[in-house]
Amino acid sequence: MSLGKSFIYCTFLLFVTSIGISQVDFKSSNLPIIIINTNGQAIPNEPKIIADMEIIYNGVGKVNKLIDSARNYKGKIAVELHGSSSQELSPKKPLGLETRKSDGLTNDNVSLLGLPKENDWILLAPYSDKSLIRDVLIHRIASEILPYTSRTRLCELVVNSQYGGVYVLMEKLKQDKNRVNIPELLPTITSGDSLTGGYILKIDKTTGSTPQGGFSSNNYSSSASRTYYQYEEPEANVITAVQKKYISTMILNFENTFNGQNYTDPKEGYRKYVEENSMIDFMILNELANNVDGYRLSTFIYKDVDSKNKKFRFGPIWDFNLAFGNADYCQGGRTDVLSLGYTTRCPNDGFAIPFYWPLVYQDSAFDQHLYDKWTSLRKGLLTDAHVLFIIDSLNNLLSEAAPRNFQKWNVLSQYIWPNAFVGGTYANEIKYLKDWVIARMAFLDQTFKQMILPKYYQDRFFEPILFPNPAAHDHPITIKYYNHDSDQMRLELYDVAGHYLTTYKDKEHYNGTNQIKSMSITLPAGLYIYKLFVEYSPSAWKTGKIIVR
Repeated sequence: MSLGKSFIYCTFLLFVTSIGISQVDFKSSNLPIIIINTNGQAIPNEPKIIADMEIIYNGVGKVNKLIDSARNYKGKIAVELHGSSSQELSPKKPLGLETRKSDGLTNDNVSLLGLPKENDWILLAPYSDKSLIRDVLIHRIASEILPYTSRTRLCELVVNSQYGGVYVLMEKLKQDKNRVNIPELLPTITSGDSLTGGYILKIDKTTGSTPQGGFSSNNYSSSASRTYYQYEEPEANVITAVQKKYISTMILNFENTFNGQNYTDPKEGYRKYVEENSMIDFMILNELANNVDGYRLSTFIYKDVDSKNKKFRFGPIWDFNLAFGNADYCQGGRTDVLSLGYTTRCPNDGFAIPFYWPLVYQDSAFDQHLYDKWTSLRKGLLTDAHVLFIIDSLNNLLSEAAPRNFQKWNVLSQYIWPNAFVGGTYANEIKYLKDWVIARMAFLDQTFKQMILPKYYQDRFFEPILFPNPAAHDHPITIKYYNHDSDQMRLELYDVAGHYLTTYKDKEHYNGTNQIKSMSITLPAGLYIYKLFVEYSPSAWKTGKIIVR
């Protein structure tokens, strides 16, 4: 299902208590204007407070004025702060809200700015993202790839008569026929086809999740790398024991397939449980943006009933404000590394990439399907010209609102965590984004192609060669091989009786062909057995003999 291509920007006035923030003379906008009145209450982290909200929007291309009498929406809302680190680190606070009926207690499904009727909404507050459009950009692209991605409307804001700058009105990810289109899983459902669907899980920080609850991966090497799956829908305080058992068993069975050598088997391997296409789409979108949170945070999984689909899917995507070169840690600002290698680059991070993603990346059939999908997208949606067109169109829509935003939030010349680039002007921020994404797509062209090159270069590059063999006892042994991005090679040595002797590890390196890596292995004279591994692989890539004289 392809979603609408148009994106509307709104003006949103937010209550701010920060000292030194400039006041803006704000009267009109080419974007929708959202006005919130909390009636003197501060907006808390939780629980939600009751407030009034109005939206002024006269249509595409028309001016919206604070004095206009027509309203796109006027009614009650319940509002609170949204997110985890985003609300902690930024004075420009994101909000979560529910549209309510006049009593302020009952949810009211309404259409805001032309979006399908619902009652759960998010107002993102781009702050460290000085382009103001990173989240909108990825959802614009994802709308042509995924069955569903959150629809967005960029806006300006006033809360309690204080201008707040540019915000993004988004649909909260949830079960709904117009959002994640799976059936509602009620507590009364305990068996049959209905038990098999209606699930949404989340891999993320537990802060900001209410109520908390979930289950942990059984496959991990340390507490830092243990993936925790949170119950998103049904929520942890609603989901029943039998429902927990069903979905947790399915996910853990999926994980357990990677413990065997046949995890790539199309029928009995990981594809038995997951839609491969969803993993490919999820990977392409996260790698396109080099999302430092990709795979390990803000990751959603959902499951429909078996009668419609027996497999679960990765997605929808969420939270790309630190993507597209906007992170200065763990090489998040670089265009020439894979997001998939985050844990290898930053092994001490408490939120590791789930162990199965690097293993899927080692599946040659998956690599081929990924490459095919990528090359298809590069001929249409992801041509350089089309991506630049999207950025330019969003930039043009913000031509009036962006200056006001940065008058309010004077940060263009300041480092705001975790900026990898400080441009000094909005034009420089947009140029950086454009240059970055073009370089990124060129890198992925080469990288995804190299994933399938071994099929054609086995005789020359891919099949590892140890030389010299036989070798002199005082001469280092070198290994020649083709390598994937962020691979690290491990060589285990055994005597002829099979007794383990030692392990040698190559340093981390990045993608390329026809490379020579030396592990500087020096051995006494004798006959040895070697096993060569990709560092995170459970089984040996190649075994053989080494003769030392």
